[in-house]
Amino acid sequence: MRVLLINSPIPVSYYNREYYLPSSLLYLASVLEKNGEEVKILDLKCAKYEIPDNPYKHYGNIIIDTISDFGPDLIGFGCLFSGNFPDILRFSVSIKKKYPIIPIVIGGIHPTIYPKEIMANCPSIDWIVLGEGEETIVKLINTVKTGRYDFDQIDGFAFRNNGTIVVNPKTTYIKELDTIPFPAYHLVSFKDYYEDTSKWHNPKELSFKTSIPIITSRSCPNRCSFCSMFMVMGPKWRDRSPQNVVDEIEYVYSKYNQNHFSFMDDNLTLKKSHVLEICNQILKRKLNIQFETPSGISIKSLDEEVLDALVSAGLVRVSLAIESGSDFIRNKIMKKHLSKQKIYEIVHLAKRYKHLYIKAFFIIGLPEETHETLSETYHMIQEINVDRVYLQNIVPFPGTEVFKQALRDNLLVDINPETLYKSDALYLTNYSRYFIKPYQLDLKDLQKFRDKCDSLIEEQNADKKMLIKRLHN
Repeated sequence: MRVLLINSPIPVSYYNREYYLPSSLLYLASVLEKNGEEVKILDLKCAKYEIPDNPYKHYGNIIIDTISDFGPDLIGFGCLFSGNFPDILRFSVSIKKKYPIIPIVIGGIHPTIYPKEIMANCPSIDWIVLGEGEETIVKLINTVKTGRYDFDQIDGFAFRNNGTIVVNPKTTYIKELDTIPFPAYHLVSFKDYYEDTSKWHNPKELSFKTSIPIITSRSCPNRCSFCSMFMVMGPKWRDRSPQNVVDEIEYVYSKYNQNHFSFMDDNLTLKKSHVLEICNQILKRKLNIQFETPSGISIKSLDEEVLDALVSAGLVRVSLAIESGSDFIRNKIMKKHLSKQKIYEIVHLAKRYKHLYIKAFFIIGLPEETHETLSETYHMIQEINVDRVYLQNIVPFPGTEVFKQALRDNLLVDINPETLYKSDALYLTNYSRYFIKPYQLDLKDLQKFRDKCDSLIEEQNADKKMLIKRLHN
């Protein structure tokens, strides 16, 4: 079968225009090719297709032209985040008008959370793959090949049966991740993702134009109140072998001349022996690379030995998931189980590495937030004084504990839970709006605190720039 996999464009309203190769679609493509199918990837979320105006018509024309040229038997959309769904829905309607017979399937976090709602209200979407999709997409293809469309036995799959919506829950996950082929890198052009990296942190002074995403593990054993990852990737953390991870890095390094990588999973350092062996393999193979952890890593899993190994292997930018300066908010409410002492210890250790750029993630505005807890976050930001601080307003993703709480206690701000299945409300930049009203604070209190923190962060950044300028002089 011919399968067209489409990655929808970055929503115009979204502030972040970073371009990463679409790991999820590349993994799906690899297992489909292994199954004997012909696959084409159309990634509209890359520098090549960025345009300033009238994006929907432009992208719609590209999709229709690609379908006409390729002639797919099946079209799959990746819908990683809720913000992508409105565009995907519009594209699916346009496709169905011109090609009504070609089935359309979508997968990702958003449709995994809202399969019933999408099936009930979006007739242009035929099927939904829930959660981890490699085994499901192959079973779907093999079932379609039989011509019987008997989907009852497909795990993690939603469909319509004579008008009745059927959602087969996701119950099985791939235990041995090494059995999954490497992403189908040959189906994309790396140059489509090139951008101006002249201002990127580059202590090794390497020549690179993009960063290649690498995933070393899936899911998470933790249950932070604001995170929905376990709903998609299952309840148990699973890792690839260090050999397998570095084999992929070396393959991309040697074949495609890429030397900058981004470890995208949150749990690179969860298992100490695992991350130490990854670093050891990178050094043993003499791979001259730089890498970063843009999604954040658990501070609990870091110590001097791990940091030494990471930096020696090529870590140049680390993101620390602190989340709150308040022990009460961070541990009792968020369920991070992370002590303040550990945070300061790791920040202190990280600052010892001359060329390590340190980022820190904080979240404000949980229902239990108070003036006191906000003040504790302010003082921590002030004291750690790292290279970059990201201060996010809490986003109540459906399925999380904080969403259930906000819904139960009527704390949601300008959000209609009944229409979230088709909305991008939670995807709009959360630096400028609030989604939850805390019990003891007004939204103006949050904005006042945010303004105060933003001024502090700007002041810290200005001081660092001045220091760098003096050192250069």
